[in-house]
Order: sequence, then C-alpha cells, then structure tokens
Amino acid sequence: MKYIILFLVLFSFNAQANENWPPEFQKFCKVYMVYVNKFPMHFAAGCCEFNHPSNDVLKIEYLGDKFEEKECV
Repeated sequence: MKYIILFLVLFSFNAQANENWPPEFQKFCKVYMVYVNKFPMHFAAGCCEFNHPSNDVLKIEYLGDKFEEKECV
C-alpha cells in the first residue's frame, strides 16, 4: 500500500499540469485531492492544486532546489 501511495505522489509531481491535461490525470486529481484534503499533513497536492496549503513544505528552498509552479506546466 505504501508503494502505491508513493507512486501516486511521484506521479502527481511529474505530470504536466495545464488546461490540456488528459482525462485520466483530471480524474486522478479529483480522487487524489479528496485524500489530500482529508490528510493534509501526510499528502501534498503537487500539481493538482499548486497553491494548496499542503504544498507549503515543498515550496521551502532546500539546497537550492524548491518546488515551483513552472514544473507543473
């Protein structure tokens, strides 16, 4: 189970997030955001909702690398 969750989190960060999302990713985000909203300290919204409070930790610069919105486009 933990490997499935890890895969989903990594997939959400590597997917292209823009208005041309494939239907599969839109469906994934819709389902995934239910869990992010339910457990915000354990999941990050990633590119599904870049300005979601769960992404605040990812936006902190660490060793010169931080999560930016341009990675979602």
